Amino acid sequence: MTPKKKFRYKPLSLKDILREMKQNIDLMIDLAYSAIKFGSKEIADETYKLEQRIHELTYLLNFQIIQTHAGGIEQAKRLEPIVVMGYSIDKISDALSDIARVVYINSDITNFTQFFGVWAIPEPIVKITVKPSCDFIGRSRHTLHFRSKHGVDLIAIKRDNKWLFNRDEIVLEDDILIIKGEIEPILEVKKLCQDVEPISFEIDKEKKEFDLDLDNPEIFEELTELKKTYVKITDISETMIELALAALFFNNYELAEDILEMEELMDGLNIAFEKDLLDFAHLIESPRDLTGIMRIVFSCELIADAAANIAENIIKGFEPHSILQQAIKETDEIVVREKLSVDSYFKGKSYIELQDHRYKRGFHIIALKREEKWIYSFKSDFIFEVGDLLIGLGPQETVGQWRRCVNPEKYREDQKKPGN
Repeated sequence: MTPKKKFRYKPLSLKDILREMKQNIDLMIDLAYSAIKFGSKEIADETYKLEQRIHELTYLLNFQIIQTHAGGIEQAKRLEPIVVMGYSIDKISDALSDIARVVYINSDITNFTQFFGVWAIPEPIVKITVKPSCDFIGRSRHTLHFRSKHGVDLIAIKRDNKWLFNRDEIVLEDDILIIKGEIEPILEVKKLCQDVEPISFEIDKEKKEFDLDLDNPEIFEELTELKKTYVKITDISETMIELALAALFFNNYELAEDILEMEELMDGLNIAFEKDLLDFAHLIESPRDLTGIMRIVFSCELIADAAANIAENIIKGFEPHSILQQAIKETDEIVVREKLSVDSYFKGKSYIELQDHRYKRGFHIIALKREEKWIYSFKSDFIFEVGDLLIGLGPQETVGQWRRCVNPEKYREDQKKPGN
C-alpha cells in the first residue's frame, strides 16, 4: 500500500476545493470497481491516493470556512450545505477505497465480480486492445472525447506492466484501454479499436479458475440470486452519489426525497443480501472466500448513507451557497432531469435504440421515474413513454442537445423567451 505523505498546506478557494472533490470522487468510483473487476492492486493504490487527496481537501475546506467565514447564525446556515458535502464526500471516498482494497484481503475477488458478468450491469467495465489500424493511436485521451463522442469513459490505460491515468497520455498500439459504458457504445469502440476478440476481463495471460462448482444446481441458483442483488446494490449506491450531489447543487427538494426513498430500498437489499450470503456460505468449502463480497456490499451501504446525509440537508431547508453553483459549472459532467414530452424523440423507442449517438449525446440515463416507481436499470427492449422523468448524466457541452431530444416542446418554448 502507498505510504502516507506529510500534508503541506496550500491555500485553495472553496470553489476549487469543491470542484476537485467532485471530480476526484467521480474518478474513484470507476477506479474502485475496476480494481475488483481486474484484481489490480495498482488500481487499488491509485484509488487510495485519491482517498488521501480527498482527506486533504476536506481539511482545507473546513480550514477555509473557519478562517474566512466567521459570521452569525445566518452565515452559518448558508455554509452548512458546503460542510455537509465535504463530510459526505470524505465518507464516500473512505468506502470506495475500502472497495478497491478488497483485492489485498481477497485475492480471488475477481472470480465473483466477473461471474456477475458484463451483461447484467448497466455500465460494465471492460478491457479493449488497441490494434495497429486504430485511429486513436497517436492521440491524447482528452482530445478523443470518449464520453461526448463515443458514449463511454476511458478510466485507465495499461501499457506493458504499467498503469497510466494521466489525461494527457497518448494512446499507442497494443495499449489496453479500461472502458466503462453501456453495451452498444462499448461494442462500437471495440470495433473502432479493431479489437475482434470476445469481451474479456483477463488482464494477465494466466487465467484464474473459478473454484466453485457451478455445475451444482444449488450453488448456481444461490449464486445467481446473490448476483441479482449485488448488481442492484452497487448500481443504486453509485446512482445515489450522483443524484445527491445534483440535489445539493441545484437545491432540488423532490430529488432529495427520491434519494431518501432509495436509501430505504438499499437497507432492504442489504439485509436480503446478507441473509442469502449466509445461506450460501454453507455450500462452499471456505466461507472466508466471501469476505471480499461482504466488504464491498457493506461499503455500498456506507455510500448510500452518506448520499442520504446530503439529501437530508436539502429536506431540512438549507439552501446551497453560491459557491456550489459556481463549482458545478466547472465540472466535466452534469446531472440533469427532464420529462419526456409528447413530441420527444425518445417516445416509443427502446433502450437499445437510444444508444444511437443521435439521441445519446454522451449521456447515460441513471434513473427513470414512471408515475411513483423508480427504475434504475433497463433491459434492451424497455420502451420509453410520455411523462417519464429521466435523470441523465453526461458532458456539459452536449446537455442542451440531450434536453432537446427528450423534450423538444420545452426547448422551443425556451427559445421564444426574451433573451434566449
